Amino acid sequence: MPDPNPVDDELLTVDELAARTGTTVRTVRFYAAKGLLPPPVRRGRVAFYGAVHRQRLDLVRELQDHGYALAGIERHLNRIPIDAVDHELAAYRARLMPWEPEPADEVDRAELERRAGRPLSDDDLDFLIEIGLLGEPIAERFTVTAGLLAYGMELLAVPLPRDVLRSAAAVIDRHATEAAAGLTEVFQRGVWEPFRRGELAGTDAEQLAAVMARLRPLTVQGLVSAFERAADRAVRRPGEGTAR
Repeated sequence: MPDPNPVDDELLTVDELAARTGTTVRTVRFYAAKGLLPPPVRRGRVAFYGAVHRQRLDLVRELQDHGYALAGIERHLNRIPIDAVDHELAAYRARLMPWEPEPADEVDRAELERRAGRPLSDDDLDFLIEIGLLGEPIAERFTVTAGLLAYGMELLAVPLPRDVLRSAAAVIDRHATEAAAGLTEVFQRGVWEPFRRGELAGTDAEQLAAVMARLRPLTVQGLVSAFERAADRAVRRPGEGTAR
């Protein structure tokens, strides 16, 4: 395993590391106990932490800022090799953060209905959870974002059977998943792997993050435009998609 604390790197105690990364000593020890941080360097009875520990905890803080709960943060950290060095962690952060959705809140039902602007029946809640616009309730609290809730309320107001809306949501989810997987593979091969190999001369992680932040709305616009063209073609060829 590469040394996460090179000789010329500033080493920190657990208290200093927590202060530097905006976390708590308890958080540092929790992730260390989970095996999600590399072992510290021990000098006598004192444990010291270096650049890789700071990078991982910076990622934890950013994920928290993006509304991730503990389980989601653990999933992300588990995807990163424990022996990843600091520039690899910086690349991962650059790849992840520009594509994250808006921050989510955990609210009780009363607050959810206040944000929705009207009461929500159990059927309403089940529908929104089923199509992925609300998180499964934990301890009677729902994970929600403003944009998805607004979208869900518009769907609830559409005078169509819920089964039709569920089927439409399933089609959208299936093809969106395929598109996301395909785009991820393209960026992985064409951007992230060359960056990690040092083949993108003059590009650092922050520059890469800025490029990806610009690319996100362009990608969404491209998907919307492609869908509009596809929908227009489908309308012009009625029955072709159903005849067997």
